Amino acid sequence: MKMSQQLKNTGSLLDATEALGNWRALALFAASLLGAALVFGVLALTQSSFGLFLGALLSWLVAFYGVNAVGIMLMDASRSGQSRQMAAAVMASLFSSHRLLLVGLVALGGMLLLLLLVAIVLLLCKIPLLGPLLFTFVLPLSALLLGFAFFALAYVFYPLAASAVWSGASVRETLVNLLAIARQRLVSVVVKELVLALVVLVSAGIIGGIVFSGLGMVMSMSAGILGGIGGLGMQSMAMMAMGGMGEGGGYVIAGGLGSSLLLAAAMIVPGLIALQGCCQIYLSSIDGLDVSATEQELARRQQQLEQKTQQIKQKIEEQKQQLATPAPVAAANTAMALPHCPHCKALLEDADDRFCGECGKPVKDD
Repeated sequence: MKMSQQLKNTGSLLDATEALGNWRALALFAASLLGAALVFGVLALTQSSFGLFLGALLSWLVAFYGVNAVGIMLMDASRSGQSRQMAAAVMASLFSSHRLLLVGLVALGGMLLLLLLVAIVLLLCKIPLLGPLLFTFVLPLSALLLGFAFFALAYVFYPLAASAVWSGASVRETLVNLLAIARQRLVSVVVKELVLALVVLVSAGIIGGIVFSGLGMVMSMSAGILGGIGGLGMQSMAMMAMGGMGEGGGYVIAGGLGSSLLLAAAMIVPGLIALQGCCQIYLSSIDGLDVSATEQELARRQQQLEQKTQQIKQKIEEQKQQLATPAPVAAANTAMALPHCPHCKALLEDADDRFCGECGKPVKDD
């Protein structure tokens, strides 16, 4: 597919702002972040290391599964124009979000293997005389290889892996689709993500202007009407930290909490637009995508890995069988190697004995 055809739907990313009209996704997004903050805050009150660790873990789980549920709802809206219910989205997130972690582990493992390969090649460059000549070619090739891999992770795997999982793809399907996108449509994906970033920044600027202008006017009016507060928002938070709240301490606390909630709500809006845009980029990227070559390559590498694993297991079993020779069998073999009396079959103590110690008969003929 030509680049012009790949980029023909780039203007549709402006439709990502329609995510603000999806009140269910917006409410679930806000509830997830607020719930994560509350869980961490409650467990942090224990003032113990275990409480902080447990609070951080549980709050991350709440935010992780909640945001993925929001992504599932936005993916539904991108494909069919209608989102599923919040409860259904949360249940789907609980049963599918772990795929995103597995995809991340596979991508991390692949990057580590690539770094190991480059390190091994660099060690070969330490060979005297031949090393500097080899390094002349290894440096640019390894730099291009690692640069492309990092570029693919940053612009394909990181932003689009979640969208693939939200669409219902399995771990294997996600890897195949992302590898095919990185091979065939990396440039178009980067261009679309830059357009999405511009949309998000403009939206954040507009929302920020609305919020801060309104907050500034309310702060000025509150200082004049309530009196002695010295302002709300960040100034109030600083006064709370220094303990200088004065007579209007209750208003300072309330103003600080209220302004913090307002700013957090304002940050949710551009985040929702970004999630909606990632869904649209993924769907447009897999439209007409040829994944047959990538599937064959992935199947071939998986078969090679299985064969190597089987060979290693066979070698380990052979070594175990060699080391596990039964002691009675070894003793019997040793006993059979020693001389016996031809008359009574008693074991001789010495091969040079002429008479048997049991029956007294001559062992050897003179």
